[in-house]
Amino acid sequence: MKKIFLLISMLVLVLSAQGAGRNNKNTQTSRNTMSAAAQAKSESLYQAVRKAYGSGQLSADGVVDKALYHNVWSPQLAERCLLLVSSSNPRAMAELGHLYTDFHTAYLFPGKEAEGVSLLQTASNRGNHDASDYLGVYYCQKDQYDKAKDEFNKAFPNNNPLALKYIAGMYDSGHGVKKDYSKAREYYRQSAMKGNAGAAAKYGLKLQRDFYGTVDMPAAFEWIYIGGDLGDDSARSNLELPLRGERFGDDQRTALMRRALAIGEEWNNMHKTKLRTSKLYNEGFAGGISSMGKKAQSGDQWANFYLGSMSYNNEFLNRRYELVLECYEPLIKSNTLPKPALALVYERLGEMYRNGHGVKANKTKAAQYTRTAANLGSLAAYKIIENIPD
Repeated sequence: MKKIFLLISMLVLVLSAQGAGRNNKNTQTSRNTMSAAAQAKSESLYQAVRKAYGSGQLSADGVVDKALYHNVWSPQLAERCLLLVSSSNPRAMAELGHLYTDFHTAYLFPGKEAEGVSLLQTASNRGNHDASDYLGVYYCQKDQYDKAKDEFNKAFPNNNPLALKYIAGMYDSGHGVKKDYSKAREYYRQSAMKGNAGAAAKYGLKLQRDFYGTVDMPAAFEWIYIGGDLGDDSARSNLELPLRGERFGDDQRTALMRRALAIGEEWNNMHKTKLRTSKLYNEGFAGGISSMGKKAQSGDQWANFYLGSMSYNNEFLNRRYELVLECYEPLIKSNTLPKPALALVYERLGEMYRNGHGVKANKTKAAQYTRTAANLGSLAAYKIIENIPD
């Protein structure tokens, strides 16, 4: 019952390395599931980086930038690039150590965990704040919270989004620090504002619960939706529920209204109160979408992203490419949103100009936007620009 309440409580808000030899040795020990064509493409991309670095066309930091770009598609390719400069470049040490220790990628490099920790420690000791944050994340994953806190403190106040999410979790659970719900919510907010999908979803959930601070239901839905749009699978699946075969016929409005009534009943049962469902409708739907529109018109970047994305995805707002363009163009001009959000904006605008959706087809502009999206971390755009085989 609690799971059902959680799902529909979100929905009602709408209503209401050195050398090539070493590189080959390392990549042979990592897992590789790419097709032969994809491996050939990976090899050509690596050789291009190696050649550019050897001829002086790329600096060590330039190699790291290329590695981060290639990591969007292939962590193994990123590893090969990083190994070219990791002996002397703290950024490369930090990113290579992160590949070897973070659970999202560590499984690709069996037997490299200890080396990864050593790389992170060396880079952290040399003053690289990302290395300190990555090491703090690693220690959190190992339940070594005192060590994690020490590393996070080295990077403070320049913590990266992933670290901020883990710091929030420490305050939320009381691991390594005194439990503090208001601090947990604030760190989730900071991480969300920097584009971390999981933190955005968490921040939205905290906005629904009064012991984390003032309840703000429309903002809660906004951040849960943003978390889903940025890639948090749990937030995405929860928010899509009424739009995927549960419309009570084909009437979306009726389906969501009936969920509002269900929430009112659940709330009354749980809290022994009498909450009128009309209040849920007025505060959720009317207050949520209209107030977000006003925020977007006043220049709020996340509000523009939120409304433009809902229309582009045809979720909760009808798909109107004119509205998408109206919401997304200010984001391109200001260029202030974090990379994960901007990557989606450029990727989607590239698709619109490539296919003439809501705009006159323009292959040059489509290529420009798609390349920018790839540089910002869009996997779909990366595959188009680099012609990666399926």
